Amino acid sequence: MAQRLQTNATLEAFEEADLFAKVSGYLSEVRVDIGDHVKAGQVLAVIDVPEMKQELAEAKAELEAKRSVLESARRQLDHNKAELALQDALAKDREELGQGRNFISDRTLDQVHANAAIAKADLGVAEANSDLAAHQVDVAAATVERIKTLLAYTQVVAPFDGVVARRQVNRGDLVQAAAATRTTPSAGSLFTLQRIDTIRVFCDVPENDVSHLHVGDPAVVKPSGFDGKPFIGKVTRFSLRLDPETRDMRTEIDLPNPDERLYPGTYAEVSLEMNRRPDALTVPTAAVGSDDGGNFVYAIATDRVTRLAVRTGLIDNGRIEITAGLSEETPVLATTKGIPPLGTVVRSAMVRENT
Repeated sequence: MAQRLQTNATLEAFEEADLFAKVSGYLSEVRVDIGDHVKAGQVLAVIDVPEMKQELAEAKAELEAKRSVLESARRQLDHNKAELALQDALAKDREELGQGRNFISDRTLDQVHANAAIAKADLGVAEANSDLAAHQVDVAAATVERIKTLLAYTQVVAPFDGVVARRQVNRGDLVQAAAATRTTPSAGSLFTLQRIDTIRVFCDVPENDVSHLHVGDPAVVKPSGFDGKPFIGKVTRFSLRLDPETRDMRTEIDLPNPDERLYPGTYAEVSLEMNRRPDALTVPTAAVGSDDGGNFVYAIATDRVTRLAVRTGLIDNGRIEITAGLSEETPVLATTKGIPPLGTVVRSAMVRENT
């Protein structure tokens, strides 16, 4: 027994990307067309931006100039460090000579200390100049890398292995850098790339059936217009939420598509087999009746017709599951209509069905 659901579905690519230009310019090369298979990193088109190459050359020259300034600042810094060390040593020597003796005048000692203070101040200036030059080098290097990155964007490359599903440009076209405010994904795109080695099958499960749905439930997919055998898959994932407008839950089935026989956009019918119970006790649906007292069957007990209250479960292919109230050894009348009165002595004839 299983809870079965027939529903409509749509086939989509496992991955799909609209490729845009990151820089503005003229297309000098368009290397692919629709239906072409491409590899991740493959160049699909080249945008010519000659002024950006000139900007890169100027930025590199500016970087070299800043590096020369930094090298001079570092040499000056080393010089000032040495000068400060010399002045400190001279001041120490003069102080030692002047202690307890009158070899050095106070005026001379003051001059020595002043020279040391000047050397220290010059060192501070040299350190600041060196830090500034290093910062300017970092800014110039960042500018070079930024332009290099933009130049790399002049090559439109494939983000993954796939098939070119749409080409909207030709060689010589002027393309504009993509704007964040585009209204639709395909508006202004150069190419649309799809990965179709695996196909996603999208279907919607109604609210009344979602409680029976589990990942791994068997699914049979019949694409529209496909004359071959249906494709067998399993429920791969579902959204864990219901659409508030339709009260359906989006469900996906992944189908391997190594031969590319399935195409994105195809309409399909899906049969889901949920809540499968391989050892369920079942009887024909006509054997179960219902009234104010609940569900019941007519059975044979001690060669007499008797009524048994039962609890039912799933209904599948003309049979109904009995979850309580009946033993699999108890003979059950195949219908609730036209039966003898309760307590009638009968001799049962077993009917076996070929299923």
